[in-house]
Amino acid sequence: MAVAVKLLRGCCHCGSLSRTSLAAKELLSRTAVGSVVLQTRNNTRIMERVYPLPVGKDGGRPDRSQMNELYKILREVEIVKYPEEIQCILTDFVEGVGIRGDVVTVKRDFFHEELFPAGMAVYASPDNIEEFEEERKAKGIDKAETRLGVFARMTMKELSNMHLEIPLSDSSDWTLCKRHVQVAFRIQGVEVEEDCLELPEEAVTEFQDVTINVWINGLESVPVSATIVPISEKFPPTKK
Repeated sequence: MAVAVKLLRGCCHCGSLSRTSLAAKELLSRTAVGSVVLQTRNNTRIMERVYPLPVGKDGGRPDRSQMNELYKILREVEIVKYPEEIQCILTDFVEGVGIRGDVVTVKRDFFHEELFPAGMAVYASPDNIEEFEEERKAKGIDKAETRLGVFARMTMKELSNMHLEIPLSDSSDWTLCKRHVQVAFRIQGVEVEEDCLELPEEAVTEFQDVTINVWINGLESVPVSATIVPISEKFPPTKK
């Protein structure tokens, strides 16, 4: 893992440090080093010089002639370990986690390796939290009870990928109704209230492909492709 180095104070003439990564050595050979912070994704190591830098001739930084290898020796002062989890704000729907604008707690590696690089989450800084709160209010969804939850989003995703078969009689006339669709969903293991179903505007009286809209929490609808099939094909009679 690459090491990031944050410089606090020191001399611009110091060379590389022993027992550090090549990346740190390259940085430290070109920058000022007094106390340093060697920072990784999981912890921060705070280091300091064993032998303090001498004062320069002008009372400031020492010049190159005053430096030697002793001033390159560091000792560890403290290790600051980061929590395994981090708070962030989702910028998009993330299955099993939340929806846009949610402040959630996730594994630090998951945030740094997947969510943040993909633009699906940002740090939960005060400015970012305020920005998303203003967005919610502008859309009129600032109250939690008016928002679609993560499980509703997951349901919408499953419904959008579903193809529904609606078995109806092939020996008598019929007109497609919500009860027919509700039973078809139940056959496929999905319970849907009739009030959530929206049928095509024109009456359907023949075997054909149709689109059924299912409303989720009365806020958003998802189109479900369906085919009306003869019941004898869906459930052929058993031969004795």
